[in-house]
Amino acid sequence: MTKVRHIRLSLGLGIVLWANAALALATDAAVDILLSGPERLYRQVADSLQQYLAADTAAVGLELRRSLVADGVAPGAARLTVAVGLNACKQAHDKGTRRPLLCALVPREAFQALTGNGSAADVSAVYLDQPIDRQFRLARALSPGARKAGLLAGPQMQRERAGIERSGRSADFAVDLAPAADERSAARAIQQLVADNDLILAAYDPAVLTPTSAKWLLHLAYQQQRPVVGFSRAYVDAGAVAAVFSTPEQIGRQTAQAAAAFLRDPRRLPAPSYPRAFEVAINRDVAAVLGLDPPSEAQLARQLMQPAGDR
Repeated sequence: MTKVRHIRLSLGLGIVLWANAALALATDAAVDILLSGPERLYRQVADSLQQYLAADTAAVGLELRRSLVADGVAPGAARLTVAVGLNACKQAHDKGTRRPLLCALVPREAFQALTGNGSAADVSAVYLDQPIDRQFRLARALSPGARKAGLLAGPQMQRERAGIERSGRSADFAVDLAPAADERSAARAIQQLVADNDLILAAYDPAVLTPTSAKWLLHLAYQQQRPVVGFSRAYVDAGAVAAVFSTPEQIGRQTAQAAAAFLRDPRRLPAPSYPRAFEVAINRDVAAVLGLDPPSEAQLARQLMQPAGDR
């Protein structure tokens, strides 16, 4: 009888230990996807992310758990948290869950400020903004005769002056950075910026390029026949001659690729990166008014994908 009781106890303990291990494995076999809000942009990125990640062999057997930042970071273990948008990235980072964190659709400057330059092995991002050299190259393709390119520069862009000027020179532009501290000083700087330059790059800088100052920039540039190259389709719709930007689907796909790389080798997340895939949009009506005859959007995008020395 004692021997039978011992066997039963051992069997019961084994079942409990197996159940606990299975539970731990199940909760760890998850990727949490945290959205900054219910807006369509965040949902599109998350849809693309889930589609591509679910199709990757690295994610076989993983549960993809999706929630809004208003609901908080999901409790329990997970292999990885993917945060879509800056608010979700901040929430997941500040929560201190010790989970690896991959942020998507976040401005580079804000991400680096949040993470201390984003150099840790367990935190990374796919940025929202485009690399500035991509905008310079598009500007050169659109306006071969232009010599001087102007940018409205907030505090962060002013600190990066040397790199921006170097990118401009690589596209054969002399660069004029008009410093501004906020929206009010931006309004004063825009008038001189438009008057002094052949074209304007509207680079992502929310400290100074707000919806109000962007509207003023586009109005003055159109009035004085200066092309504006923006960083979103909305800029083209509002009167910029062109823009280079990445779609939610492209951001989601690149984020899925980064997540899959980490799931295969969890020692370190891929380094933070700008979007690799992108599109070009052209406002043909504005181009005609400015006397420009740009190639097709697809042709321009292919041109920008080539190494700079091959253009």
